[in-house]
Amino acid sequence: MKRINEAISEKYNNFTKGQRLLAAFISDHCDKAAFMSSFELASVSGVSQSTVMRFASALGYSGYTEFQEALQNELKYRLSTLSRFELMSDTPDDNDTFKGIAAADSMNIKKNVDLNPIDAIQNLCTRLSFSSKIYVYGQGYASAASNYLCYYLRILLQNVCDINLTGIEPISAIADIGPGDMLLLISFPLHSNGVKRMASYAKYRDAAVATISEGPHSEIAEYADVNLVTEYGDYGVNGTLAPLISLCGSIICLLARSDERAQDKLRLSEEAANYEAGDIS
Repeated sequence: MKRINEAISEKYNNFTKGQRLLAAFISDHCDKAAFMSSFELASVSGVSQSTVMRFASALGYSGYTEFQEALQNELKYRLSTLSRFELMSDTPDDNDTFKGIAAADSMNIKKNVDLNPIDAIQNLCTRLSFSSKIYVYGQGYASAASNYLCYYLRILLQNVCDINLTGIEPISAIADIGPGDMLLLISFPLHSNGVKRMASYAKYRDAAVATISEGPHSEIAEYADVNLVTEYGDYGVNGTLAPLISLCGSIICLLARSDERAQDKLRLSEEAANYEAGDIS
């Protein structure tokens, strides 16, 4: 699905006067419009509620709910680190902020179940198991999730490359990717040109591409053989990693659950970590 500002630009010449007023309000006050009911949006923008509904339909949305979701997704593109911090600062005190972030994380983690069919996760696990080499890259703060995922993938599988730790240009790190290999990208808006180049290059080299992003219509999902979805947070400074880390943990658990050798490796890894050298005299 296109970003809402792109949809507005394409349809603008065919808008009525009321629809243009609504478009102007949304462009200037997307942060407010994203959380208003259709009645509230109509009232503050000076149009009728039916104009709001026709506006959503004209942009190609099936109803107001889908239109509102698009508005909220647009916010994730627009919110800078500073504006996220300002939103967080509006809460009355530290305790309310702490509770609000925890509640948002809990809600977004639970949404992983609805956002990802189990078949999609199983598909990814199967592809990971049979890939000759796995390259994993997390853009920006998603690199923390990439490191977490790679830590366990290295225990369970062979030939896992955490691109974030190579110290070289990411696309150079996958220069030799080819058939039988997999590139797993973890990225959220704004998706960098570098991430999109990596996905395109991997497809060009006939490698499999898996993505974890904000939705099935994200800019990198179009390159993916399998795409998983998670919220990346719209509360607090620069979002939250909690839902993403939870999803990565689920991938590891499901990967190990169906593979006895993987379970043995995890067990041995834990035993080795707790091993204490004895007296060799």
